Amino acid sequence: AAGFNFFTFASANPSKKYSLGLEAGLNTSELDYDFGAGRRFARVSPAALLNPDAALDPGTGQGRFLNANLEVKPTDPLRISLDYTKSRLTRDDTKRLAYDDNIFSFRTSYQFTRFVFVRSRIDYSTLQARARGQFLFGWTPNPGTSFYVGYNDDMNYRGFNPFSDRFEPGLQRNGRTFFLKMSYLIRRSIK
Repeated sequence: AAGFNFFTFASANPSKKYSLGLEAGLNTSELDYDFGAGRRFARVSPAALLNPDAALDPGTGQGRFLNANLEVKPTDPLRISLDYTKSRLTRDDTKRLAYDDNIFSFRTSYQFTRFVFVRSRIDYSTLQARARGQFLFGWTPNPGTSFYVGYNDDMNYRGFNPFSDRFEPGLQRNGRTFFLKMSYLIRRSIK
């Protein structure tokens, strides 16, 4: 089925320290594969509404998308950004909401020298009720040589545990990872 697809974008850089961006989109023939989106958004195809165990019944719907971002550079080595993304899909045949997600992302980086930096990122998705944090220290003295120390954290906030599928009130940790990565390029000349 042919549909209508509209997309728009605007950005502004009022100064070297600030930048803003906004994107929006509408697609009247976006495909819903009928997988559902977890406990918050069950399958909404006509077949699934009659029988939750029915075979997959993909169909089109109206998809909407919005992304807004702000980046601030108070000093040359420091960069801070905040992003917001909204995405939702409503099925055409049942007029039901297939999913609705809001993603908030906060990123910051600081470049101490040309070779040493720290970076952090925190993302929160309302669809999964999940927050993920990533923190990284990096040292790259020359091409082929690098050293990274990092930490990742994965938590639910009033969401369903990805392992047990049980609702968990409050903030619950799903997992954490510490890592170390090193690389060194050995150069040999062939004579």
